[in-house]
Amino acid sequence: MIQNQFRIAFRNLLKQKVYTTINILGLAVGIASCILIVLFIQHEFSYDKFFGDHDRIYRMSLERIYPKHSTYYAIVPHSFAKVAKESYDEIEEVTLATRFPDVELIHIDAKGDEVKFDEKMVLTADSTFFRVFDFAFVEGKSDRLFTKANEMVVTEDFAKRYFGEANPIGKTVKLGGGADIELTVVALMRDLPSNSHFDFSAVISNTGLPFLQQENFTGFSAYTFFKLREGVDPQTLEAKIPQLVDKYAAGQIERELGKSWEDYRNAGNGYRYFLQPLTDIHLFPTYIEAQLKPSGNINSIYILIAVAVLILGIACVNFMNLSTAKSAERAKEVGIRKVMGSLRGQLMTQFLSEAIILSAFGVFLAVAFAQFALPFFNDLTDRQIELPFSFPALGMAIGVILIVGLLAGIYPAMVLSSFKPTEVMKGRFTSSHKGQWIRNGLVVFQFWISIILIIGTLVIRNQMAHMQNISLGFDKEHVLMVERGFSYGPQNLKTFVEEIRQMPEVQSAAYSFAAPGDEASFFGVMYQPEGASELLTVKSMVIADGGIETLGLEMLAGRSFSEDSQDSLYLILNETAVKLLDIGDPIGAKLSEVQNGPDGPVTIWRTVIGVVKDFNFISLRDEITPLVLQNVESFGQEVGGQYVLARIKPNETQAAIDAIEGKWKEIDPSQAFKYSFLDDRLNNLYKQEQQTGRIFSIFSGLAIFVSCIGLFALSAYITSLRTKEIGVRKVLGASVSGVVMMLSKDFTKMILLAFVLAVPVAWVVMEKWWLQGFAYRVNVGLGVILVAGLSVLIIAWLTVSFQSVKAALANPVKSLKSD
Repeated sequence: MIQNQFRIAFRNLLKQKVYTTINILGLAVGIASCILIVLFIQHEFSYDKFFGDHDRIYRMSLERIYPKHSTYYAIVPHSFAKVAKESYDEIEEVTLATRFPDVELIHIDAKGDEVKFDEKMVLTADSTFFRVFDFAFVEGKSDRLFTKANEMVVTEDFAKRYFGEANPIGKTVKLGGGADIELTVVALMRDLPSNSHFDFSAVISNTGLPFLQQENFTGFSAYTFFKLREGVDPQTLEAKIPQLVDKYAAGQIERELGKSWEDYRNAGNGYRYFLQPLTDIHLFPTYIEAQLKPSGNINSIYILIAVAVLILGIACVNFMNLSTAKSAERAKEVGIRKVMGSLRGQLMTQFLSEAIILSAFGVFLAVAFAQFALPFFNDLTDRQIELPFSFPALGMAIGVILIVGLLAGIYPAMVLSSFKPTEVMKGRFTSSHKGQWIRNGLVVFQFWISIILIIGTLVIRNQMAHMQNISLGFDKEHVLMVERGFSYGPQNLKTFVEEIRQMPEVQSAAYSFAAPGDEASFFGVMYQPEGASELLTVKSMVIADGGIETLGLEMLAGRSFSEDSQDSLYLILNETAVKLLDIGDPIGAKLSEVQNGPDGPVTIWRTVIGVVKDFNFISLRDEITPLVLQNVESFGQEVGGQYVLARIKPNETQAAIDAIEGKWKEIDPSQAFKYSFLDDRLNNLYKQEQQTGRIFSIFSGLAIFVSCIGLFALSAYITSLRTKEIGVRKVLGASVSGVVMMLSKDFTKMILLAFVLAVPVAWVVMEKWWLQGFAYRVNVGLGVILVAGLSVLIIAWLTVSFQSVKAALANPVKSLKSD
């Protein structure tokens, strides 16, 4: 019986090739979109779950509370790891890791030649690192790893680049940049999965590192991970951490600042340490400084979940509308079958069989679409996602076929099976008012979704454009950044800067510890104004003479750093720092800083010589915070800097790069030349949002495409119901344009209703939720709303016009001819 129904259903679908093709195409596009979105979401939620006991591993993270703002950090003072393990039985293991980006490593190849590599990220870790994190190893895994200094564990990719197909165990690599430290490979691990928050090509033993031997409970220095014992409540342990802060950090602050812990906290300072589940690091919280790898955004995930559900809803609605659009053609079939004794349940089964067959074709075509689109989708999202081909995946596909088939087919089956044979056999089949309301409601639903998606896409694009074009308070264009200045050496660096200043392609140049957009290069410093009892906690930017001019910062008062003066005890403040000082004229104001000297804390007094206009030195997601600019002379004459900043003259970019690279290699050919442009680095800060915008644009377009298929179906259905009316109007002299306007009027009303219902939802989602993550943001303006509404209206008119014009041009004699 069931086999016969499926055979009949298949024949019916073959008879209506256009209808079947459109229906399958709509389903396939909708389901393929959902597959891609679901794969992406699944990948985002899978981060670090491949580790054994991942549910017991937590990262100790920090909310650093400043007098008027807070900042979140992934790194914490390293000394807390030891005292926490000693103090609390809840901790089974603790491990420390530190990161070293852009490390130069040197290898002597088989020919005896020196080969240099720039490693994007290298970690240092202690002996418990590979006990807490059970990375997959190829060779050399042992509980004794990293009990000695200068041991190194490398990934397969690292080993292949350095040693080819040879066994890397026992091979040596030297640390470049003048360090001259020889590292021995003791183990080979698999390459990191893409769904890990870790990002490194090698791990070096931190045994014997000097800075880890020094007691530190205030400076942010290391990633600290706890592996808790079975059954331990992390919140219970987290509640005990303030005791450690009071016991250890308070004493260090009092020694270094000469200020009581109570006064320090009363001034608005504080440390709130919290335990972040390992599997939450990638998505929660969205913005935290010093991450090992750019994180995802949970808000974007929630939005994509909603988009997937809505697109699938649109696909099912299209199925319903297409099926009911063909109901007039199948009315007599239903009438005859009922006269011949078919029960309504049998008819519903028949029509549901057709729906499931269509759903099956749609799902299989959707899988093909998704497989074809995956390489492009991976490029778009910067992920390595694969379509799973397995028995569980097959079972899921069968489940989707049944669910989509039943959801999309139940209403058309009920409608078609409810026709009265006495009416349809007389040719008096008409659509009920209830059915009309349902179909119109489905169209309103489709375009309600489409308008929301278009508004969301436009808002995201506007926000991205705003962040790229907004004035940051400095000129980011044409600034070349030569990196790895510290490895070049301070004297070579000074010579290099002096040489490139003389180049005709260069306007100005300077070296610097920090660069806008590089959050790790801005460190916290505490100052106390003369005669005040409160501490001023600020970010610090260390820059050489000429750096302010090279970045195009605007001096509002006083003077900049100058080569004609010794600026080691001078400071320049930004506007926000001046407001925090709460003094009328900051020029000449004195601030004290406590530093650790060989014989204990030493107070150094510094004088404010200038005020610079506020500029966004880290991210437009956050408000501008107090900033102090120090001269590199504050750290001595033989310090150097991490970056060389060179402002290039317009239209001289390539010539300047060639000249600067040539001079770099001329001064020290042993050092690799690495550069980037400041505007590119700043744009990369918003890579996640840019990806979200592109994904939104693509899936919004697909949603509109699928909606138009449904609108095409409904316009065909309504036109078929009004064929005789159109014929009468044509006989009475109605024009083609008049008939088109008449048929388009009802759809226009539905789209306007969808627009009215969509605008408040889109406004709340974007204005009150997504945009709240940005300190400098656009608004969901009237222009965006009108563009979205007009876009949908025009697309809908074009879709409906095809059927309307076709009906208006039809011969009225044929239209009036009785069936």
